[in-house]
Amino acid sequence: MRIPLDYYRILGIFPQVTDEQLRQAYRDRSIQLPRREYSNQAIQSRRQLLEQAYGVLSNPAQKAKYEAQFWQDQASYQEAGESPSPRSATEAVSESSPLTTAEIDIEPEQLTGSLLILHELGEYELVIKYGESYLQTLPTSSLSLDIDDTATKHRTDTILSIALAYLEISREQWHQQAYEPAALAGTQGLTLLEKNNLFPSIQTEIRAELHKLRPYRILELLAAPLKNTVPRQTGIKLLQSMLEERQGIDGKGDDHSGLGIDDFLRFIQQIRTYLTAEEQKDIFIEEAQRPSSVAAYLGVYALIAQGFAQKQPSLILEAKTVLEGLEPRQDVSIEQSIVALLLGQTQAAAQALERCQDQQALKFIRENSQGAPDLLPGLCRYGEHWLQTEVFAHFRDLKEKTASLKEYFADQDVQTYLNQLLTPSPPKPQGVMNPEKNPPSRSRLHNNRRYPRYQPLEQGNAALDPVSLPVRSLSPIDIRDVRRRKRKQYAPKPDPQPIRETVLEQSPNRKPASTQTVPLAKTLPTRPPRRSPKVGLTAVAIVGGVGLIGLGITWMSKANSPLSALEKGQYSVSLHQPLIDIPSADAQMVTATGMLTLEGAQQVVETWLSSKSQAFGQSHDIESLKTILANPLLSRWQRQAQQLQQNQNYWTYKHQVQVNSFKPSTNNPNQAVVDANVQESAQYYQGGRVSRSYNDNLRVRYDLIRQGDRWLIQGINVIN
Repeated sequence: MRIPLDYYRILGIFPQVTDEQLRQAYRDRSIQLPRREYSNQAIQSRRQLLEQAYGVLSNPAQKAKYEAQFWQDQASYQEAGESPSPRSATEAVSESSPLTTAEIDIEPEQLTGSLLILHELGEYELVIKYGESYLQTLPTSSLSLDIDDTATKHRTDTILSIALAYLEISREQWHQQAYEPAALAGTQGLTLLEKNNLFPSIQTEIRAELHKLRPYRILELLAAPLKNTVPRQTGIKLLQSMLEERQGIDGKGDDHSGLGIDDFLRFIQQIRTYLTAEEQKDIFIEEAQRPSSVAAYLGVYALIAQGFAQKQPSLILEAKTVLEGLEPRQDVSIEQSIVALLLGQTQAAAQALERCQDQQALKFIRENSQGAPDLLPGLCRYGEHWLQTEVFAHFRDLKEKTASLKEYFADQDVQTYLNQLLTPSPPKPQGVMNPEKNPPSRSRLHNNRRYPRYQPLEQGNAALDPVSLPVRSLSPIDIRDVRRRKRKQYAPKPDPQPIRETVLEQSPNRKPASTQTVPLAKTLPTRPPRRSPKVGLTAVAIVGGVGLIGLGITWMSKANSPLSALEKGQYSVSLHQPLIDIPSADAQMVTATGMLTLEGAQQVVETWLSSKSQAFGQSHDIESLKTILANPLLSRWQRQAQQLQQNQNYWTYKHQVQVNSFKPSTNNPNQAVVDANVQESAQYYQGGRVSRSYNDNLRVRYDLIRQGDRWLIQGINVIN
């Protein structure tokens, strides 16, 4: 039979090698040994092919004859318009047409050895193609590694080569970020081994990689467009399987993904932005039944989001029920006050605020309620912004929508439901059971579920493990704080914006990011609906408080979110991050002698980025900015660095710079403009842990000015 190999490739050499190089290549290939799972027959077959190749190429007469035929074959391929190189792995696996390359004749019993060599050369698709064809010619008898049967060993070795080829293709696809094809290839190799009950250790190896691949697959599948329901449902099922194996979001089980408890919490937070409100509600409310306080808390957000966006206060009433169960173990007073507000229960909202420990939120609410008899105006301002930035932002179908309390309370269905909710129920006659005290519209609750009140657990109960605490109990600094079961108050100082090249300066030609929003499904009625006096007064008061709402509340940042414990150090599923060298901190400044050169311009930009890394880094070396920046730019960056230092947080940066051009000013020899491409990746550390990160590729214009013997930067503008 013919196999797509030639003697040069078998030995791993080029035709132009010397005799000494040929001998060295043969020695090196001979001492290499395949995996121990291969039989001696396969190893001997491989050795025979190595000896055959070396015997021909080391004999001048045989080599000349072989080379003549070799180059004739190459010319034939070129005349036919074919390439002697094999095609990609994807094409090879999916197509059955022959691959064009140089070929040699081998005996059938040498096939296992040739598959070994093809595998060593990375020709995994060829291993699968020829291996599967060879299997069709062998008897399908029961396989056992203990049976001394030649055909059985050939079959076993061939199956091993095919399975290992699938495993390598899976790894290649993984590194190319093609996660579903990677999973498909790995599963094919595992299925082949399982079907034939072979090589348990390799089965375990493949399963381990498939388990580690699963989070990547979930992200890839959930990121598919919403209309692609099949892949998205596959992603949700994979997530549910991980949750089941882990025994919940905060469970003690093992899904073999390698993610610890805190990493998995960050992973859950990451995938939330790919899930709709309905999907999150189904997943987290179901998980809350384990019970799980983390899942219950996330379910509250899903209920509030969907209830408010779709104007279904019945879902908000569900959220209230779950919050009541969480209250004994977690400060959820802010959420309770907003939920009460959305249910028209202003007195309950005020009572919840009295229990609130978030002093920063209370300060804002009080400041925006000055002159009012209660805190309702400030709560309305706070609540609408909270709904927009801390709730809608975490749902794929809502992040483009606008949160409007005015539209919510003007809806006829909301008015009707709140009327029923606030109207006392008539007394029941004796002897008649009153199974529930909810309003008549209780049947509209999602699937008519009833959710347990999450009572505090007794001391010593195994469920008191720290990972079962609500999300807000998780410290953004160190998860070990949770294990001490100390309640945290999330009222940090406002986080600085990411210290990017884009923060302080923008090019006048740079267009702002699109802020187009998707309109709500329901619109305001042409006339206000008739309301009962109780609900009417409540709605008027709430809508009145909303009238002055502005969403530009600059002090509010994600660090103040009740979900901040999940958002800190968000787990990012990625492969290997390239290491980027940071320019030396003590780079020599460009001298003023002569014209500024291209190398000098590069040095100026690198010195600036290095100084920024020091000023906003852990050492907070703010003085380093003076060596490269000129006022007024210097003062602005110093203020940013000082604020970061006061908050005891810092950034780490990695940069790559390529200067495209520099242009001295025609009117002033002491001024110049540098155009550069800057790749900047950064991580923000809050409380010693990574809070967020970004990776930007920017084209930046730097305006330079010469002061004395130094060139300084006086302007930074992002071009695109």
